[in-house]
Amino acid sequence: MIKNIIGRLAYFFDRISLTQKFLITTVTIVFGLLFLMNIMIYQDFKNFIIKSEQESFDAKFRNILMSKTSLYVYRNLWNEYIDFSTLFNSLDFEPELIDIVVYDNKGKRLAVKNSKQLLSLNNESDGLKIALKGENFYEIKHIDKVESAHYLMNIKNVEYVQEIYIPVVFSGEIKGVMEVYKNATNVIHNINHVRVRASIFTLLGFIAYIFMLYLVVKKIEEREIALNEKVNQLEKISLLGQFASKMAHELGTPIHVILGNADLLLEMYEDEFVKERAESIVRQTSKMKTIIKNYLYASKKPDPNIEEFNLKVLIENLIQDISFTISDNIKITYSTSDYDIVSDRGFIEQILFNFIKNSADSIGADNGQIEVKSIIKKPIVDISVTDNGKGVPKEVIDKIFNPFFSTKKTGKGTGLGLSVCKELAEALKGEIYFESNNKNTTFGIRIPVNYYEA
Repeated sequence: MIKNIIGRLAYFFDRISLTQKFLITTVTIVFGLLFLMNIMIYQDFKNFIIKSEQESFDAKFRNILMSKTSLYVYRNLWNEYIDFSTLFNSLDFEPELIDIVVYDNKGKRLAVKNSKQLLSLNNESDGLKIALKGENFYEIKHIDKVESAHYLMNIKNVEYVQEIYIPVVFSGEIKGVMEVYKNATNVIHNINHVRVRASIFTLLGFIAYIFMLYLVVKKIEEREIALNEKVNQLEKISLLGQFASKMAHELGTPIHVILGNADLLLEMYEDEFVKERAESIVRQTSKMKTIIKNYLYASKKPDPNIEEFNLKVLIENLIQDISFTISDNIKITYSTSDYDIVSDRGFIEQILFNFIKNSADSIGADNGQIEVKSIIKKPIVDISVTDNGKGVPKEVIDKIFNPFFSTKKTGKGTGLGLSVCKELAEALKGEIYFESNNKNTTFGIRIPVNYYEA
């Protein structure tokens, strides 16, 4: 079972992204270090308390033994006939004192300060063995791990006990051993309180660290995704450029043939209907050349062909030509000034053609209206297309000008229209914009009235 769990974790770890692997690994390592630090805090505090207590108690006890009375009474071998009450009374000042036991140099109990029944018990404690060899022993234990636990448990408010074994040495000879029991419950509780506070602050810091690390990793992943998308777009644009270049070469000859025949019709026939149709063929075929040329610009910045032309005539011709390609239930109107501007005619035609086609697609089979409008506010001309279709969903607003992004069904759009329009508007030293609400959607461009004066 454990093997299966490890295998699943390894499989999961192998499938996640590099940044997620970094996050999980870092969090695991830091959590392990914090856990070890928490344990070390407890042990270090405990050892510090024990060491401080050892140094303090050892100094006090040596001073008591070196007093004139103690020196005279206790310098001989200890036995059951010695009165240890003076020594007991000298240690009454010790805080949290529970009991004192005196041993001879063989480890036999000779006297007990409080609980006399301890005299009948044998002591097999490691602390006593160490003290009989001439070394001090200090340790804090839980009450149920102390040799005299049964007796100590009868004392109220005692959970942890400090055991102290001190050998009594005169002239290099061990005379006996003093065992002191002290209540260390408050000490351990204080250590635990410090440990809890340290753990809380450590945990808060750890959470803050994870949160900051998560934000960093998320940002890295977002940039990684954005870079991957950009690389994919560049690859597609490169392929598009190659395709458009080949298409321009392949379609060049038939387009020239169509233009030649249309010009011939204009020369041969005086009939107005024929001339209008022939002129429409010339405009549309010329537009095909322009569109192919502009799509070649998808892989590089456009180089506009600047000339002076009448904006109103351009819009009227465009609406006349495009009206044959959209549904009869859609009404196209326009409002524009009779004004000459200096810009690229083909660029503006293609931009407006895309705007109108998108508006028609948004309206679909419903009854709708499209309005083309131009407003001159020198040195800028604002040209816009407004429709009462379905609008632009909020979730795709930031993506509509990205190459190859489309909300249309497969086969209905390439996702290049608005992207190319943006490139063309910027090539004219202008900008593209859009506004969308529940009733109307507007796409437009703002470009200089005179390209050379911008």
